[in-house]
Amino acid sequence: MVTVEKHLPQPEFLPMTPAELKNCGIDRPDVILISGDAYVDHPSFAAALLGRALWDAGFTVGIITQPEWRDRDYKHFTKLGRPKLFFAVVPGAVDPMVNAYTPALKKRSQDSYSPGGKLNRPERTTIVYTNAIHKMYPQMPIVIGGIEASMRRFAHYDYWSDSVRQGILADAPASLLVYGMGELALIEIANKLRARTPVKEIRDVPGTCWTMSVGEYRKNPMEDAVILPAYPNVTNREIYGKSFASFYQETKKPIVQQHPKTVIVANTPMRPMTTEELDHLYELPFTRKQHPIYKEKIPALEPVQFSLVTHRGCFGNCSFCAITHHQGRIITSRSEESLIREAKRMIKMPEFRGTIQDVGGPTANMYAAICQKWEEEGPCRNKQCTSCKERESGAESHISLLRNLRELPGVKHVFISSGIRYDLIPPDPKGDKYLTEIMRYHISGHMKIAPEHIASKVTELMHKPTKFKFDVFINHFEQVRDKLEKKTGKRMYLLPYMMSSHPGCTINDMIELALYLREKNLYTEQVQDFTPVPMTLSTAMYYSGLNPLTGCKVHVPVGNEKLIQRAILHWKDPSKYDYVVSGLARAGRKDLIGDLVPKSEVKRRLKK
Repeated sequence: MVTVEKHLPQPEFLPMTPAELKNCGIDRPDVILISGDAYVDHPSFAAALLGRALWDAGFTVGIITQPEWRDRDYKHFTKLGRPKLFFAVVPGAVDPMVNAYTPALKKRSQDSYSPGGKLNRPERTTIVYTNAIHKMYPQMPIVIGGIEASMRRFAHYDYWSDSVRQGILADAPASLLVYGMGELALIEIANKLRARTPVKEIRDVPGTCWTMSVGEYRKNPMEDAVILPAYPNVTNREIYGKSFASFYQETKKPIVQQHPKTVIVANTPMRPMTTEELDHLYELPFTRKQHPIYKEKIPALEPVQFSLVTHRGCFGNCSFCAITHHQGRIITSRSEESLIREAKRMIKMPEFRGTIQDVGGPTANMYAAICQKWEEEGPCRNKQCTSCKERESGAESHISLLRNLRELPGVKHVFISSGIRYDLIPPDPKGDKYLTEIMRYHISGHMKIAPEHIASKVTELMHKPTKFKFDVFINHFEQVRDKLEKKTGKRMYLLPYMMSSHPGCTINDMIELALYLREKNLYTEQVQDFTPVPMTLSTAMYYSGLNPLTGCKVHVPVGNEKLIQRAILHWKDPSKYDYVVSGLARAGRKDLIGDLVPKSEVKRRLKK
């Protein structure tokens, strides 16, 4: 990132009040960020990351967090006045609807990104905030971004209303949408606006979406772009599946979708940051503390306060996950030197007690992975990076980093809390060395992995490793564990995360999974009920009833079946017996009554 001019030094905290702006010598900030999360000055929080990046690039920034949207005078949106360049809406680290509702559509009682865990943000945060800003400042450019806007840039199935909604730029009066990791695009937009380019003429920034009128589109149909089926035609389930396939497989052309009152155009993705840019960004002077304006703790800070982000991107390609769509499949890793410098600064903080809580990214053991094709051609269309022989492992670099972090004075523990892809750890001498190091020094007793399922047709639809690969890893883990136990006396366990109700999964598949876990002595309470979040492959299956990539029909669990599927993996929980028995009966597996669940308990319940 290139600084455009000599500029004010980074403040301890980005200003949140008129008095703080004044103390920084600022009359009007260039950019005002409106955040759905509380402001924590930590690189895991979007407002801090984007705000520091903009400031570093020569732009002054003010932050308004969780403004009161129910007051129709919208005074909280105006407390810092009018910015010189634009407002940017950053709804939060977690999709606001996922943050508000459980997979069973029950309202959550806590928001970890708010002071005291209180519920301080509206549903559909981006639309609510953007409408409020537009009402108060109708001529000001508004840029939206983050996970909520990124995953709703086209017409999308919305689980919470059980309908297909328009792309978010058709619902929110925003000027531009930044999708993916937004620092580079946001800085480019800021530079163009500073150069007095009208916001309606900013149509060439990669990683952004913009709109044109239906009339203009008819005159200029953009024949070089991928044209998605128009809204509302795309509400048809079969058309929706085909539309998703067109979007999913395209990375190198603009994508266009017409709506009744506007046409949404998505430019090609922004390039990933370089290692040097990523190092510079994460070494900006974050305090790793919540802003002193808050009197109550912000729960989301504690688990990540002393963590290190090693890289961006994930090539795992899980069908149900939004990370690949948001961060991309190309891995950009930070240098070991930069991470060591950041760790040394953390160690000097009085609150640091010797534990680095996490060293990772979306998937910890993708650090330093490289592929020549990423540099030359970008990500491949077939998305099969995990099994591709062109990709080179970064395992040795990862171990080197972890060892050097462990050896820093003042460090007692270095943990990996982010996910580990077990299928990237081969059962060979190199894999032994890697797994031994991770298990001995970097997990606290339970190694968390996410096979999600073992039924072949389900793992195929999920794009997860097969049961065979999981079996191979279990054997590998047990061999390494037994050797380590003889040396250290420390017993270690696998903690698998599983998923119920994924499209394609039947009650029989869940019974197969439950029996497998029982056989392997891997009973787990870590069961995630599938939530259809916008713009993932799994959500397209859920809505269309088809695999969009093959056109084949897919079973979609809904209603009571979802409760049964989840309960089957909790077969030891007496409160779930009724659902388990119902599922066994529906699947024609009454032979398991008295086996998977106790027959005496079932008889007792039937007598009631």
